[in-house]
Amino acid sequence: MSGPLGGIRVVELAMSIQGPAAGLYFANMGADVIKVEPPFGDASRYHRGVNNTLPENAPGSQFLAMNKGKRSVALDAHTNLGAEVIRRLLASADVFLTNYRSAALTRMGLDVNELLSKYPQLVIGHANGFGPRGEEADKAMLDGAAQARGGLISMTGFPGEIPIVTGVTVADHAGAMQLALGCVTGLVARGATGKGQLVQTSSLGGQLWLQMWELQHSAMTGVSLSREGRHHPNIKAPYGVYATSDDQAVLFVTAQTDEAWSSFWIYMDKPEVLLIDEWDTPGKRIGMAGSDQQLPEIRALMCEAIGSKTMAELDSFFRSEPEIIWERVRDYGDVLNDPQNIDNGYLVNIEVPGAGSVKTVGPLIDFGDTPAPDVRLPPELSADTLDLMQELGFTAEEASSLMDHSEAVRAELFAAMWGED
Repeated sequence: MSGPLGGIRVVELAMSIQGPAAGLYFANMGADVIKVEPPFGDASRYHRGVNNTLPENAPGSQFLAMNKGKRSVALDAHTNLGAEVIRRLLASADVFLTNYRSAALTRMGLDVNELLSKYPQLVIGHANGFGPRGEEADKAMLDGAAQARGGLISMTGFPGEIPIVTGVTVADHAGAMQLALGCVTGLVARGATGKGQLVQTSSLGGQLWLQMWELQHSAMTGVSLSREGRHHPNIKAPYGVYATSDDQAVLFVTAQTDEAWSSFWIYMDKPEVLLIDEWDTPGKRIGMAGSDQQLPEIRALMCEAIGSKTMAELDSFFRSEPEIIWERVRDYGDVLNDPQNIDNGYLVNIEVPGAGSVKTVGPLIDFGDTPAPDVRLPPELSADTLDLMQELGFTAEEASSLMDHSEAVRAELFAAMWGED
């Protein structure tokens, strides 16, 4: 398979986001990613989202997002035959990815430490909620719990109000990035040592990685940063989100030159602001120098100034001032149609059953000599079971037996959950 990781085989025993998103990185880079699912499949196949608005015959949006370009094997790991399929897959693999809890892996005969002695070539990537050590190493986790534990929620919202959860599953995605990076690093180390190793990370750890600067500042000062609403808690400057006169939102970062700062306030017909020496250098305007005594005043002046203009007026002015860093706050509809995302291949179109041509996040890293392969749909449940079992040396009768068992278990589970035959 083409791509910078062509020739690498990854066995993924994972569900939801953190594990599958790490597997998606490998698939995007051209690796052969084999998703091992229980007979019922990854539960995200059936998640219909808010108000059940997805087209009736379309795959679940979470499953589509995290599992493009993989192959699917569905089996019952608690049966002898299912366990043997996993063993042979691992013997053929370079990487084993999982976000199952340790106790569940042990019940399936897949204790990650024991796997190292059985499959010395494997880089084993294991992610969980709160890290591999400590009393709560095997504690159950969903994304918001890691956000709360890692401090991110405490920094989101307005001062004096209850903090709020962020609007995206940032904890799982951060954990997935660390897991994928760790496994690729493990492959590099294997090239030097000839041996695989266990690589472990967590959603909690990913939260700390996302907040390294803010946490470092609190550690050095002994004072926790506080929520600042529309402003960054550690940038004491005009930097922040402001409302226009037509109720749109714009992020003003800074004016990098004195000339741009002057142009801004002259355009706003408030040249007197230029006399405030608290903000008369680029370093002060980005919060690197000076005091914050006049911070409420400058932010109030910014609110008044930006609030006097429409977004169209501001867009025209800001585009004439390249030394002012700013951005219109875009919603998801804007993001999905942003030419910058499309030109860079960050968003690509794929044909999705039941939904037609839709955009999806593509590979986000550009390799000049080994480009990533085209994005492919996620697999149908168990679509590759027969082919892979034959490749691994199983007989047609064994493959049929495994698939029949999985289908029977699946039918029973469907009936229990939804009353379907």
